[in-house]
Amino acid sequence: MLVKGPCIGLLLAALVGQQLACARKSAPDPVDHAQIVQWQQMVSAARSEVALRALRERARADNVDAQSALGQALSQQSDPNLAAEGLAWLRRAVEAKDARAQLSLGKLELSGEKLVSRDYAAARAHLRAAADQGEARADYYLGVMSRSGYGTPVDRAAAAHDFEVAASHGIPQAMFLLANAYREGDGVPRDEARARELYEKAGELDHPESIQALAMAYQNGELGLARDEGRFQSELAELAHAQKHPPSLP
Repeated sequence: MLVKGPCIGLLLAALVGQQLACARKSAPDPVDHAQIVQWQQMVSAARSEVALRALRERARADNVDAQSALGQALSQQSDPNLAAEGLAWLRRAVEAKDARAQLSLGKLELSGEKLVSRDYAAARAHLRAAADQGEARADYYLGVMSRSGYGTPVDRAAAAHDFEVAASHGIPQAMFLLANAYREGDGVPRDEARARELYEKAGELDHPESIQALAMAYQNGELGLARDEGRFQSELAELAHAQKHPPSLP
């Protein structure tokens, strides 16, 4: 039977409606960043199949946030197949200029971990791209590279600048290295008061090396502090606690 006139329009509308309904059923439900991070943690900590499936569905639907999270979670797995999948998702998220993926890939290239060969030039490029988007953890690693001359001439002033940025965002490892720089006048003017302040801030975040530096300063009368056996013992007690729960690397 030939369908004519208005009936054709009604038929086409019904077909389009069915197609849209099917598309809605096949596409995963939208989720916010907090949910994606939670799934990432579940995959990283316990390789949760439910969380892994949820991330994969959204990564395959071109959700860059999910691609980055999945890449970060899987690239650290001991299973080489999962690690390879994670690396592929990381690279895909990097192509979309995701800062967290740039940071993760840069860290892998810096250390030469898992399936990634050490490549200082690539690491620096990815870390700089992440830092330029406000990812302060990348500044910390850029500082490490400049301080130690990894793939670049040693530049203590540049290292101190990067540590300053990272420290201002609450990264205790950066606070410690910046404190060392101020203590020695290494890339910045020597400033013991500033060094002490940074050690104290990092110590409040349970950074063991910073607490130890303060303890020794009280014992020896350094950093502008008078010798104080009571404070020395107090810092040692804090150190024992911090060594049980040190902050993870950024």
